[in-house]
Amino acid sequence: MVLKLPSESPMPRTLATAILCLSIATPSGATDPDAGNHFVTQVQFTTDIRARKPVDNLVEINGATEKIYCFTEFSNMTDQVIIHRWNYKGAVVAEARLRVNGPPWRVWSSRTLTPDMQGSWTVVIMNSSGNILAEKNLDYNISDPVF
Repeated sequence: MVLKLPSESPMPRTLATAILCLSIATPSGATDPDAGNHFVTQVQFTTDIRARKPVDNLVEINGATEKIYCFTEFSNMTDQVIIHRWNYKGAVVAEARLRVNGPPWRVWSSRTLTPDMQGSWTVVIMNSSGNILAEKNLDYNISDPVF
């Protein structure tokens, strides 16, 4: 990039130098959806969504349950498609493609868990190019009843 100033320019050369340095330091692909300027502001597992918010924050499940949600909030990702990839014991079992329509934006996907699905669950949050933006883990174990 060449910055030329007329000799009688009202802009001092130090300011012109600063502008030149900033334009070089700013990545040219800053508006590119894959440039890494995405912001995942919240990821959590919950038993329900009410008023577009999770009702609780699950780290592990130690009892029978039916439906689990993965809630994700984004900023700076308008008009992009996000993928929630649900992994069970390291294998992909489901994917949900979700559109981000504004900043901030909240999306969620869900899975129905049954007792035969105990173990380690991970949701990988990716953009449409497959770049990983975040991951969240959950352990699902049903304790044996104590008599």
